[in-house]
Amino acid sequence: MTHKIPRDLLEKNLITPDQFEKINAITSAKIVSVFYELRTLLYLGVMLLCTGAGILIYKNIGDLGHIIAIVVLCILCAVCFWYVNKKATDYSHEIVKPTTPYFDYVLLLGALLFVSILGYLQFQYAILDETLGSATLVTALIFFYLAYRYDHVGILSLAITAFASFWGIRVSPQKWYSSDFFSSSNLHVVAIVFSVCLAAAAVGLARMKIKIHFTFTYLNFSLLMFFVAAVAGLFIGSEAFFIYVMLIYAGCAFAYYAARLSKSFLFLLYAFVAAYIGTTYLLADTLFVQAGTPWFYYSIISCGGFVYFIVKFKNHFKHES
Repeated sequence: MTHKIPRDLLEKNLITPDQFEKINAITSAKIVSVFYELRTLLYLGVMLLCTGAGILIYKNIGDLGHIIAIVVLCILCAVCFWYVNKKATDYSHEIVKPTTPYFDYVLLLGALLFVSILGYLQFQYAILDETLGSATLVTALIFFYLAYRYDHVGILSLAITAFASFWGIRVSPQKWYSSDFFSSSNLHVVAIVFSVCLAAAAVGLARMKIKIHFTFTYLNFSLLMFFVAAVAGLFIGSEAFFIYVMLIYAGCAFAYYAARLSKSFLFLLYAFVAAYIGTTYLLADTLFVQAGTPWFYYSIISCGGFVYFIVKFKNHFKHES
């Protein structure tokens, strides 16, 4: 049993009595870690605070006034960034531990308040109609700076999302808040190109050993966006479906490389699902056009292949490391 190991180590003089007391308190469950529970509560607190501020402003806008509401949000945002700048340590390419338990959450709160201010100004005064693309790009650059300067993966996700939105806005002529924003037929092509560039940037930064722990986030966005766009192109561009099938297979090869690089089963799962959809579409359009029996066998074999894949590769990287 695990709780007997510290005493065995003590009897073999491999640890000191003081070390035994500290380890035994943990293995005997006298000390229980609530690290993840506290992190979850703090993240929920940040989200609820932003949501509550939005609801308060929405319900009392006639009493508070738009200007006062915007000023209050700006003050809160400025206080967050002042706190972060005061408590921050020097920049490093490696992982930087927060100087205080609340550092990451205050930074995230400041970033979300910044986005809330921009959204408020746009919805109320429509000041970004002519400069929406530029405002989105500036927001993405600010978030990239915050993510790297203060080593925050959550802000990096916001930065990538904003940067992707910028390219979507540049392609689509519609306003971003209109219902037909995604009517542009080229968005899936832009998403494929963007995801490839994002993956190249991730691999390049990893080779230069710049924030290697950010690589997973970059690759996760890149692969998910690539496969969704390629599958969308598969159904949208029916005449050129074979090109998208080949793109999916190429993405699967890179996903395997990314999985080995990040030791992540998730990337293999993305690749398997996308390859299954692409292969099924290819067979449906070529070999199985009017054949019912082969579809039955294909369904059975593919389901068995999925189960085999899960069992075979779920702990693949754990065994390698």
